[in-house]
Amino acid sequence: MTQVDGQRRLRFDAPLERSLVHRHAADEVFVTDHVALDDGRFAVAARLPSAHRYFNDDPVPSAYVDPMLLLECSRQAGTLVAHRHLGVPSDTAFLIAEWSIALDGEPAHPQPGTGSDELTMVIEVRDPKRRGESLLGATLVTELYLAGRRAASSTVVAGYPSRAGYESFRTRRRSSVAPLSDTMPPRVGGTPADGRRAGRALEENVVLSTVRRAGGRTVADLDVPVAHPVFYDHPLDHVPATALLEAARQAALSAIAPETVEEAGGMTGPWRVSALSARFGRFVELDSPTEVSARVEQDGRSRSVRVLFEQDGATACDCEVTVLEPSAAPVSAAPAGGL
Repeated sequence: MTQVDGQRRLRFDAPLERSLVHRHAADEVFVTDHVALDDGRFAVAARLPSAHRYFNDDPVPSAYVDPMLLLECSRQAGTLVAHRHLGVPSDTAFLIAEWSIALDGEPAHPQPGTGSDELTMVIEVRDPKRRGESLLGATLVTELYLAGRRAASSTVVAGYPSRAGYESFRTRRRSSVAPLSDTMPPRVGGTPADGRRAGRALEENVVLSTVRRAGGRTVADLDVPVAHPVFYDHPLDHVPATALLEAARQAALSAIAPETVEEAGGMTGPWRVSALSARFGRFVELDSPTEVSARVEQDGRSRSVRVLFEQDGATACDCEVTVLEPSAAPVSAAPAGGL
């Protein structure tokens, strides 16, 4: 257990109810407890899995925690707080306009039985938008502490329309009813991206295909398997934000991965994503092809890669990914603070 700002200790021994974090599979629920703090913030506990076919899937054995796992934990924490503390009804749709995460150094991969897998998240709600008693949207700023050390910070700008309002909006925007993921073909097709370059060992976790070089960019087709147990834990009528951020991560790594041994310059170890940010301008539809393009905008030991998702002639999502060279990836030594 962990004490938070003089409040009761948070528990880490059992996951919470699945519906509170919009999950159908019990083993995909990581949050374990929550409490309102005296200053208007909220603390949420989670236990990180020591083994997972997606979040621990790395082509090179890693000593570091996957930033996508921390991002998912922050999503679950924000969803939990919205339902349990902000009055958002259970049948509400959650829409994301902006989402980001930045790691403090390279947080170490948790070791079972040591307490290093205990994650505490402190959430501050900013700029709430209400109509009467209903919360229409807010910005949630989350600080994540792994085994007492600050590991990362995450910010999400979210909207909370009613289910009926969401479905009406989707139909008007498309002029048709959007198909659900479980009615779509398993894959878009094409040759899957090289997992070693994209940062995934298992092909089932590779979400890009037909990778090519064009005009100084790395270009690929978005190809998220609709049976993926994390991205499509339950049927959806669009490509979820988590899958788009994973695709941005893979595109950025593919764009900067050395083509040859000579290009690698003797570096060993994996390239590491230290920050991701995304702006979502429109839904990425399941029934239309999506092109993913990555361009390195800042070179050096810390590289900035811009990743765009283009669908039907429009930019649906604009991401920035920061990648560290292997030799520039220190283990986090950030002191504990804020708790």
